[in-house]
Amino acid sequence: MLLIWVLLGSVAGIGLMILLNHRLGLNTPAEIASMDDALRRLDIDQVGFEAGDARLLADDRRSALIEEKGSGRLGLLAARGDGVVIRYLEPGSVKSAKMGEGRDIMLRLDDFTFAPLTIQLEDTHTARRWADRLNALQA
Repeated sequence: MLLIWVLLGSVAGIGLMILLNHRLGLNTPAEIASMDDALRRLDIDQVGFEAGDARLLADDRRSALIEEKGSGRLGLLAARGDGVVIRYLEPGSVKSAKMGEGRDIMLRLDDFTFAPLTIQLEDTHTARRWADRLNALQA
């Protein structure tokens, strides 16, 4: 019986900490502020990353795609929780890139540690062009 009370107290305590964190505004989700911010993050992650001309910042500022100059490899940045996760996309690294409702791209990588990503875009032409480019990286 004591074990049940300890378990219930633990659950209530954790729930209270989550509620306080939310009420005090301490849960600021990550965001990619601008294309310069994305380029800075890529340069920190891989020193010497030189961006090419092809660049995309999602409308919700939760993801970005940047081509590496000379290699055709793409740097993918995805805001997850309070940080930004970076992956480098090469041939064989993309499982699928499908157009969703409206103009969004649903991206799945061939990397079980990277959850599927929705890239929100307003322009249908841009979304189609990037989805085709990502699908070209399938195995």
